[in-house]
Amino acid sequence: MSFLQQLGFLAVASLVNGFALKLLWNWFMVPILELPILSLTQAIGIGIVVGFLTHQYIPMNKEQKIEVMFSMMLLPIASILFGYVVHLFM
Repeated sequence: MSFLQQLGFLAVASLVNGFALKLLWNWFMVPILELPILSLTQAIGIGIVVGFLTHQYIPMNKEQKIEVMFSMMLLPIASILFGYVVHLFM
């Protein structure tokens, strides 16, 4: 995978993570704790800051990189789906 492809994937992953954070925050944090609503750009920014502060470097081979990239996309999507189901019961 080329550098530009990796960069594009990181951009898409940031958007998906930001979207997941925005939805989950607005579903749970706003009504429960009466916190302000997050916009998509605010959620992306918070996601980038948290990722920067919690990043851990793990050396891996090419096959492991692909697995990590898939998990970077599946975790926020699974969180949205599970959060939606929980949100329905609120």
